[in-house]
Amino acid sequence: MNEALLIKSVFLFIVIWGIGIAMLWFRPRIEIIWKIIATVILIFYIWFFLDEINSGYASFTAGWYGFILNFFKEILSLVFVNLFFIWPLALIIIFYKTDAIGAEKLLKFLCMLTLVLWIVFIIYFFFSKGIDQFIFKNLKEMVPHAK
Repeated sequence: MNEALLIKSVFLFIVIWGIGIAMLWFRPRIEIIWKIIATVILIFYIWFFLDEINSGYASFTAGWYGFILNFFKEILSLVFVNLFFIWPLALIIIFYKTDAIGAEKLLKFLCMLTLVLWIVFIIYFFFSKGIDQFIFKNLKEMVPHAK
């Protein structure tokens, strides 16, 4: 995983998080204190990663098309790596879950997610040059105003 790409992706993570916080403020029946605490946590992260957010914003304005594609590649990598943490926690949750149908659905979802990610990564491993050529060059020509 490319550390520089992860740092550049902080900008988009914060944007998505900010949209989520804005939607939270319009959600009824959640106490105001929890809305305030969630907003303060977002503000802390913005303060803590301000340099990375500014760097990501500069990269985004320089070339939004490549930035978005690299962000999605980074998300796939993060999910793939985080499966090492998700699987053990999910298995513990499945063991203690009182709803057998919910436990089975969670197990099916994790199995399918893992298999899909494995297939995507195997295909990308063998055909990365062709896929990158298509996405970053051929497809880019079809998208208007892509830099």
